[in-house]
Amino acid sequence: MADHHHRQSMLVRYAGDAQRAREEYEKRPGSNLRFLLRKRFDWMQRYLGPATYAVEVGCGAGFSELFLHAGNLELTDAEPRPWARRVVDAQELPHADASVDALIANNVIHHLAYPDRFFRGAARVLRPGGHVLIQECNCSWTTRIALRATGHEGYDFSADPFDPTRPCNDPSDPWSANCAIPNLLFDDLDRFGKRYPEFAVVDSGMSEFFVQFNSGGVTATVPYIPLPWAAMRVVDVVDRVLVAIAPGVFASQRRLVLRRA
Repeated sequence: MADHHHRQSMLVRYAGDAQRAREEYEKRPGSNLRFLLRKRFDWMQRYLGPATYAVEVGCGAGFSELFLHAGNLELTDAEPRPWARRVVDAQELPHADASVDALIANNVIHHLAYPDRFFRGAARVLRPGGHVLIQECNCSWTTRIALRATGHEGYDFSADPFDPTRPCNDPSDPWSANCAIPNLLFDDLDRFGKRYPEFAVVDSGMSEFFVQFNSGGVTATVPYIPLPWAAMRVVDVVDRVLVAIAPGVFASQRRLVLRRA
């Protein structure tokens, strides 16, 4: 599926409207989105502390500041946002060498035209022992069906995210998306490690099926069934079972923690 650019969809509304997503967050019926966001951010907190200088790239609607706490949590984005401290291209990090304790990339790498440049930059700006905290999409079988059905984003397995000269997305569109990028990067962690020996993989895992597809969308609005928090916990248990049985079929998200040598 070669068309991996951000497109209009009959089912997905307000795609990429981060301002609207932030304003509508508290008004959403049900606990679906709040549960999803807490799940995606909670695991990151163990790598952050009162003395941590953490930088989030591609902060979008800025939800991280509602769930994460650090001594200095700097939200950045490719576009100006009221909650972003500055505009930053994740592929051209402006921070000084060995100056950052943690880099947060929440569902942003699959939007990058040149993912290799991000990892090269991360290796430069992170202090020894610092971490890259990655939450990303997983292009599972059901994810591909959903992408085709909605036309919201796409995937292209012919891309090469390790190539710093060949774009995986439209460089002029920060919302251009290729959901195959995380699979191409992380399905073979041995290959990834050889490409980036500056990093050690200290944690990885798959997650989310119903939690994702019945969330109502993050920086978009899609149809969903509003559920209370208790019901979302049950849904999450079901997801864990499905993902454990067949991650290639059901897992729509993945996490990865890299430690700078």
